[in-house]
Amino acid sequence: MWRVGPDSTWTTVLPVAFIIVSLISLVILPLVVSSHTAKMRREITRIAEPARRSANQMQVDLSAELDKIIGYQVTGQGQYRDQYFALVARQEHARASLAKLTPLLDSDADKSLAALLAATEGWHKTIDESEFVARQLPQEVFLQRLFERHKKYEGALDAASDLENVIQDGIDDRLKRIREAERINFSLTIILTLLALTSALLVAGLGRQMRLLAREAMRRRQEAEREAADAKIARAAAEREERRAAFLASAGQELAATFDYQQTIATLARLTVPNLAEFCVVDLFNADRQLHRAAVAHRDANTQAELEKEIGRVFDEVPEAIVRVMSEREPRLIGPSSQAVRHFTTSGDEPLLIVPLISRGETLGVIGAMPPQKRPFTNDDLLLFADLARHGSLAIDNARLYLESQQAVRAREEVLAIVSHDLRNPLSAVILGSSLLKMSDTLSDEDREQLDTVEISAKRMSRLIADLLDVTRLEGGKQLPIQPARVEVESLFHETYELFKAQAAASEITLQFQAAEGTPAVHADRDRILQVLSNLIGNSMKFTPSGGVITLRAEPHRDRVRFMVSDTGPGIPREHQNEIFNPYWQAKRAERLGAGLGLPIAKGIVEAHGGQIWVESEPGKGTRFFFTLHVRREAEDVPVKPSEESAARR
Repeated sequence: MWRVGPDSTWTTVLPVAFIIVSLISLVILPLVVSSHTAKMRREITRIAEPARRSANQMQVDLSAELDKIIGYQVTGQGQYRDQYFALVARQEHARASLAKLTPLLDSDADKSLAALLAATEGWHKTIDESEFVARQLPQEVFLQRLFERHKKYEGALDAASDLENVIQDGIDDRLKRIREAERINFSLTIILTLLALTSALLVAGLGRQMRLLAREAMRRRQEAEREAADAKIARAAAEREERRAAFLASAGQELAATFDYQQTIATLARLTVPNLAEFCVVDLFNADRQLHRAAVAHRDANTQAELEKEIGRVFDEVPEAIVRVMSEREPRLIGPSSQAVRHFTTSGDEPLLIVPLISRGETLGVIGAMPPQKRPFTNDDLLLFADLARHGSLAIDNARLYLESQQAVRAREEVLAIVSHDLRNPLSAVILGSSLLKMSDTLSDEDREQLDTVEISAKRMSRLIADLLDVTRLEGGKQLPIQPARVEVESLFHETYELFKAQAAASEITLQFQAAEGTPAVHADRDRILQVLSNLIGNSMKFTPSGGVITLRAEPHRDRVRFMVSDTGPGIPREHQNEIFNPYWQAKRAERLGAGLGLPIAKGIVEAHGGQIWVESEPGKGTRFFFTLHVRREAEDVPVKPSEESAARR
């Protein structure tokens, strides 16, 4: 039981309870009132006020619509019609906003919005039916129609005004309730303040506990500040890393934008200055493994002009520090008194960062960079330089390999040109000599057969030289020269048949050809297309067994003529069908029956004509080669150059 008296528990419980109730009331009641008023204010600022502005905007736009319609009908200028449609579009946007906001207000606003939508739709439908913005009407017609439909316009304006008034009434009602709540809050605050003052005497005994709580709060605040500082440092580091990644990505794109060797080196120096350094030098090994000055960059243009005089200089002696950097393959920061600093710059009074350039395990050279005048290099700078050097090394190595490949291609072309020129003259002499000897009446049959063999071999060598030159042109990215003109398909087939009928008969192979009825003439170089057919038929002859059939066929196909050379040979495996048009490629079954140039040359000739060539084959079911040529047009009867033909097709 509770005891009543000086030592009663009530003397302790009641003051504590009174303090607790007073403090809780002082905190909770204002919070409740404040939360309620804040909610109503949010409704006003986020819902009611935007809805009122949208309703007002619709009213303003509706008011301006009639002016735009009258302006268009009076002047006939399209800008008024465009302005009308812009007003309608803006109203659509306002209606969409209202459709989202009014359901959050009250039913009256929702009903007013429905009335507004019906009124505006009726008014806009009337405009469309009356052709007010479709065309310029006669004045009397326009005025008559406008007079008849003006009530709908006024109805739309009234509906917009009603909606705005309803929304404004809702705003005023909420403001009134906010003021009432604030008055109640003020009264409650005064009452609770008096209660708190009354409780102050009782709270004095709890001062020690409050001080402890204050210390604890301070400790937590300090922890929060430390965490915020750590977060700020982490954010700054993340931003630096993001900038670093963006710079490296941009640098990689610039370095990969060209395969020009000198330009790539200059780009690497330009990226270093002024982004990372005050001064930059790029030294690379030449073909003799001697270090030479390849590029320089300086913030000052006059200083750079002086330094560029050193480009191309070969260094007989390289400082030990630079040699060590290249051997260890790690960037190093060299002090201002080092001999390595004077290798890159004559001043020698600033520290220097030396970064090796390494690609595919090979040291290409080094970069020497001087820090900006206002700050020294940091560890982050070293890492960024190392990454930039990796990108630059790869780009320089790629550019060097590309340069070497280009030089090798040019050397090969020069060798082929020289060889073909030097071989053709003696071959021509051999062919001419054999022809003259065959004219002699004193030759025996055996000698004549030998001369035939010599002549056939010489012609085959001449043809092989021509094929090599054609393949060289194709590998160099050039088109084979053609002189297109009108070519009749039937005569083309007859000539091809005459070329191969003896060989087909000797191999016991049936050679047949057929041009579909209505096959038009093609626009092509006759000799080159004969070469294509010869290569395809010759390829089929190699693999078609005795008793087989080789068929040559042509037929119209859309705006082109499609040719087909089919055989009854063993077919081509699917894995080889993408390789047969590559130069020098031969399947194992070919047993080196040729140089592997016929099909790639045929592909180059067809593509030079703007056509396509492909193969269809299944093992054991023969092979079919297809290619297409353009149909001859009247404007193409006169031979034109390949470039002119391409322009005509475009």
